[in-house]
Amino acid sequence: MIFITLFLFAKGFIRYDENTFRSFQITNKGFYCFNNIGRTQDIKFRDSFENIPKVILIPELFDIPGGVANYNLKITQITLTKFTLSIKCFDGVIYGIHYKWLAIDDQRIQVINQFNQKNFESLTLDHSNPYAQNYLISVIAFSFSGSVSFQVKVSEINTKSLTIIVTDLQNTLTNLISISYQIILGIDETFQQQPLALINSPYTSQEFAFIQSSWFLLPFYGFQYDGVQEIRFKKQYFSNVNNLWYDMDVGNFQSYATGCCCMPTLWHKQSWMKFEYITEFKPYEIGYISIKYFKDSKVDYLQSFKIEIQGDIQKATNLGLTRIIIDKAEQQTNLKIHTKCYEKETIKIILFIPNSTQNSITNPFFHSCLDSFEEVVITFTLISTSVAYQDLIVDMSETECLISQLLFNYRFSQVDLFSIQKLIN
Repeated sequence: MIFITLFLFAKGFIRYDENTFRSFQITNKGFYCFNNIGRTQDIKFRDSFENIPKVILIPELFDIPGGVANYNLKITQITLTKFTLSIKCFDGVIYGIHYKWLAIDDQRIQVINQFNQKNFESLTLDHSNPYAQNYLISVIAFSFSGSVSFQVKVSEINTKSLTIIVTDLQNTLTNLISISYQIILGIDETFQQQPLALINSPYTSQEFAFIQSSWFLLPFYGFQYDGVQEIRFKKQYFSNVNNLWYDMDVGNFQSYATGCCCMPTLWHKQSWMKFEYITEFKPYEIGYISIKYFKDSKVDYLQSFKIEIQGDIQKATNLGLTRIIIDKAEQQTNLKIHTKCYEKETIKIILFIPNSTQNSITNPFFHSCLDSFEEVVITFTLISTSVAYQDLIVDMSETECLISQLLFNYRFSQVDLFSIQKLIN
């Protein structure tokens, strides 16, 4: 009975969720956003996640009188069952902002939040997943004191960091008070995106065929606004059995706005984003192991070990943790471990993953240095199981060198590959 109860509870966890949040609008009782007044509200998921999910916001409606709008908007908390969204207005008035929100628990996705940023200089940020080289940008809010024209762009991305720039298209950046945006990073399978499109009047899209296990998104990358007219536009979605399409339209959103309404110039991308994946990253396979011995060798490293990648400048020579990322073009990698072996010491090699070739060594493998100093050089030929960047961790002490691999799938895991130990006889 206990087993059945736990099983059913585990089955209750969700991996993704979505909905549209419409409570930040003046027609909803109690929403007033002006003169340092705002609102904070919890948005509940349909069930509990097992881990804290990533939450993504995509604006669906803007209803702002225009001229000046200075407000802060941010996600203040994310739990297993809900997230909290907060808005506070200083100058001007916000009549309404709607958001499509997405929540996903998957380590192949990373969300970088930049809420209420007032510095628009180039910004370089670290990211954790070297597999995630594709991205989507969502500008979720911007405050202004006049005309503005800007785009948020990623100017550079690599396996460890990305650089974000805010472009000033018409020398109006001084009127941009603050900006909130998210960078959503994903693996190759995550996104299918059309080129950046510009819209400055009501628009009806073409029809798009549904893509299995994917969300259809229309994130904004930037805006151009004249600083005079109202900002009042919304998205509407339509579908039939096989396709969907959308409108970008202006009109009466049941707010108290009475003046001329207009759609600013906006840049957006028609995007599909996967919420269920086929890609499953697996650890290296060992193709070949070579062991060589050099007596009275001259070495160029201080510690007991030195790790290097053949044909690569990356090395590990210091005690502690060192991260090495192998380019996805390298489907076969030779990793060399240089080891000092003194008299009466024994080298022990332990394989934690199988050696699939006929050149297998005994596991564990021992070598004793009985008479004099030796340098033992062990070369592991590592075979990639997928076309992706490979993320290795070297954990080095005076007596052991442990090589492991980081894998970003639904769950994050660190898989031990092999270990070189020094034993005293």
